[in-house]
Amino acid sequence: MSCEGSTDQFSACWEGLEDPRSGNASLHDFYELLMIALCTVLCGGQGAVDMALFAKAKEPFLRGFLKLENGVPSHDTFSRLFRTLDPD
Repeated sequence: MSCEGSTDQFSACWEGLEDPRSGNASLHDFYELLMIALCTVLCGGQGAVDMALFAKAKEPFLRGFLKLENGVPSHDTFSRLFRTLDPD
């Protein structure tokens, strides 16, 4: 299976989850942020700062299956996303 196929499957898992961001707040792909967050948590990370540090440290690995068209997201990006997601 190609990397693109596996990221499509990951996106399908979150099909009902709407991206709460608008305007230029959506500079980074919603599903790529979720993938980085998941990878971070699986490696023991706990918050937005850990997610940004993980993304920066593992950028070459992440680019193997993510586009990261606008570079590595900052901790502010992760923080804004998770603050606006509806927990239900």
